[in-house]
Amino acid sequence: RFCGRRLLATRPARATASECKGDSTPSTVLHLNAAGASPMPTEARDAMVGYLEYELVVGAYAAQKKRPHAAREALATLLRCDVEEVALLDSAQAAWARAFYSLNFTSSADRILCFASEYAGNAVAYLQMARRTGARIEVLPMRTDGIADVPALEAALQRTTTSERAERPGRTLVALTHIQTSESIVQPAAAVGALCERYGAVFLLDTCQSVGQLPVDVRALGCDFACGTGRKWLRAPRGTGFLYVRRRALDEATRSGSTSLFGEPPLIDHSGAVWSTPDSYTLLPDAKRFEMWEADEAARHGLEAAAVVCRATGPARNFAHATRLAARLRSGLAAIPGCVIRDAPPSFDEEVARSLGAARCAIVTFEAESTLGVRSADLHSALEARGISVSVSPSTHHFEPAARARPSVVRISPSYINAESEIDTALAAIAEELARLAEKQKG
Repeated sequence: RFCGRRLLATRPARATASECKGDSTPSTVLHLNAAGASPMPTEARDAMVGYLEYELVVGAYAAQKKRPHAAREALATLLRCDVEEVALLDSAQAAWARAFYSLNFTSSADRILCFASEYAGNAVAYLQMARRTGARIEVLPMRTDGIADVPALEAALQRTTTSERAERPGRTLVALTHIQTSESIVQPAAAVGALCERYGAVFLLDTCQSVGQLPVDVRALGCDFACGTGRKWLRAPRGTGFLYVRRRALDEATRSGSTSLFGEPPLIDHSGAVWSTPDSYTLLPDAKRFEMWEADEAARHGLEAAAVVCRATGPARNFAHATRLAARLRSGLAAIPGCVIRDAPPSFDEEVARSLGAARCAIVTFEAESTLGVRSADLHSALEARGISVSVSPSTHHFEPAARARPSVVRISPSYINAESEIDTALAAIAEELARLAEKQKG
């Protein structure tokens, strides 16, 4: 029912001077922060406002019954999976945590394989699980060009003997962040998924920065779980997230006598399970077992609309446009004295990356602290004052001490709603503000 909706303009409305009155926000804002939070398309805003107005008339429960959203259906179409494999949550991190903490780690015989470049929110969960259960964390290296070392993963998976896999199958988790928060490399998830399938490992994929930015086919990637958010590239409202749960993970979790890692959600209520007798319950057969009863219905209508817009505009076309803008941005930054591009190592080569199943996305990060002494936070503030929305990323999303010792970076992430002229505007502002701040630093 959601595919037939008339699509409106996909460019966001710009804030007016009266709407910004009382704060320091400029009357127009150049949005270049898709990796953080994108402005909603008109369709998502109208869906939310329309639902809230209807709710005001008929009441919250009646509105939910009479005008149910189709967010799961829209996301299933976008992710190329069944609607029964989609759960709705309030953030990507909540979705990731529901998946991770459903796994039955019990001892040092269980392993968590991850890579050196890892999102901090995921890494601290690995450490907590290791502390609680004794599960072993094995941090795998990145290649010198920043791509995950897939042969190193295979070597690690081979260290589990054939007999161990036969006795206790699926006791290894492989976790991968598809695109790191401050990096431009799309990691070779399909290659990782193929190895997990071959060696019987559970595959948890963090697609927070990829869904909405590029085509994501969860079946082709071979993951058991994938988490995502609405507020970034998908351009849905804040407070929306989702979890893909592969059918086999749902079935294995409730199979009697199973010794795999797949388990029940870490918390449930009466919407994810049926209280079947006074002393027993039965989990729902689908991914909704990971959900809780209370939810922001208006936001889910917005999420549905945003997913429909993304599919209609075309993830592949959107990605091609955004990456062209990112390449233009990197080229311009390279010509600004003092700018050091940090979103990929200098040795990164796009042809080599493609041959490995990797790519370069539209996240661009740079810093000038190591060269000019200008902090990224100060440059961010200067750009914000000029109405250019970007963000700052710390260097703590990495296991390697050398990477963690680098300065924070300014992160710019154009999407398909942006134009080349806006990139040029941002570059001119960066050059001016960097020169001003560098001069101030000398004084």
